[in-house]
Amino acid sequence: MDSMRYDDITDDQIAAFIDSESRPRQVPEETRRLRDAEEMLALKDPLGALQFLAPLLRDHPDHPDVMLTAARAYFKSAQLNKALALSEKMVEANPADFYARRLLGRTLQRLGRADEARGHLRMIDEITE
Repeated sequence: MDSMRYDDITDDQIAAFIDSESRPRQVPEETRRLRDAEEMLALKDPLGALQFLAPLLRDHPDHPDVMLTAARAYFKSAQLNKALALSEKMVEANPADFYARRLLGRTLQRLGRADEARGHLRMIDEITE
């Protein structure tokens, strides 16, 4: 039996496979919603992002990507208590998540809790230097 090894596959064969119409390209609804929410944030529309996120927050409230995107949208739309709750939850779940910790620090700053914020932001600065 003559079998093809992976290193015998040409670039043209790979390109043909990727471009093949025979492969269905189904993206889960949750993934589409998350991508759309991230795009709304990029367009500076955090409230639009939250509309896309609403079913995800209901059905997958503890998913890290959902929490992070929602926390960013809450922060950017000045819903600071909601941003605080999610960023605290993310830092508690993963203390090494520097983005979540920075978001927590910035949220605390905007809430006028500078002393609490300073510790989180200093920790990130020390690690990234």
